[in-house]
Amino acid sequence: MVRFGVVGLKGMGGQHVREISGLDRAELVAVADLDLDYARQVGEERGARAWGDYREMVEAEDLDAVVIATPHHLHAPMGLDCLEAGLHTFVEKPIANTVSEADRMIEAAQARDLKLAVGHNYRTFPGNRALKRLIDEGALGEIYRVLWMWIETRPEVYYDRDIWRCTWEHAGGGVLMNQTSHDLDLLCWMVGDPVAVSAMMCNWGHRVEIEDTVVANIRFACGAHANVQLSTCDRRLNYRQISGDLGTIEFRDEKNANSKVPDVFRLGRYEAPMRAFIKGAKGHQPNISWEDVPSDEGGPTLVESFVSAILDGGEAITDGVTARRTLELINAIVLSALRKEEVAMPVDRGQYDELMEELKRGEMQVDRL
Repeated sequence: MVRFGVVGLKGMGGQHVREISGLDRAELVAVADLDLDYARQVGEERGARAWGDYREMVEAEDLDAVVIATPHHLHAPMGLDCLEAGLHTFVEKPIANTVSEADRMIEAAQARDLKLAVGHNYRTFPGNRALKRLIDEGALGEIYRVLWMWIETRPEVYYDRDIWRCTWEHAGGGVLMNQTSHDLDLLCWMVGDPVAVSAMMCNWGHRVEIEDTVVANIRFACGAHANVQLSTCDRRLNYRQISGDLGTIEFRDEKNANSKVPDVFRLGRYEAPMRAFIKGAKGHQPNISWEDVPSDEGGPTLVESFVSAILDGGEAITDGVTARRTLELINAIVLSALRKEEVAMPVDRGQYDELMEELKRGEMQVDRL
């Protein structure tokens, strides 16, 4: 049985409270929120003790693990406090605002043999699981090209409701951190380690200081190249096309860019491998046969996998190391766009930390169109 405390009870924190309360191998012991009255209300409903200060909760309660569901800039300091107190730690996405912070969190967990998990829950969605399975089974062969689009609208009221999402200091970025860290996590999960980034970004439609539109070209260790287009300034469209030597996958959804089961999900298989066709074909276009792909059955949730990692060994579905890879890609995109140069991995930690300080002070700003 894993004894949990949850820090931050609104938004995703409330969802984690409900899930933990229903798990056979977990017990919700305590909850903490700056809004102590609300914490008491949640605690009374769930049979957990309530705290207004997470540090007091960590010190006083007999806990095995914590879930941290607070604004981005608090993930690293709170996570480090909990890890240093000897607690297995689950933080919501992103793991931190800067990759140097993520480094320290991972080092703290490894030094104490603790589990560190991160809330990139898109890896658990049935459509994404099926897409990952097809890639791992070799259905596409050698992946060489990816087109990845995440497009939605976020009106000004979205930022008015959660002011912390508006700033570099608190959110660590705009569309990259608030919305598409999930999609960039999927991209790395499916294609592998990014090695170089060339990006542009701007603020096209919002009165906040962070970016709302990004276009990035990414090169991966496997040799694949990806073009990524992200924006909160257009009609909803979620589109992925992943192409390899043996075929291509098309994944599209216009109802919900966070879709668990997409509108269109199909696999195209080439009659002959593309490299062989290019070398020997007399025609201009290869023959391709299309088939619809059913979504996989649901697997464990992130919290379930975190509990299993603690009790049974192994790692959670999204551990600290793979979550850091996603954050490092985001940091590289920001660095490339603002320094106007290609950025190679690993990201220079000192250079990025310096850039973030410039952004916080207003000495560096995103282009406005």
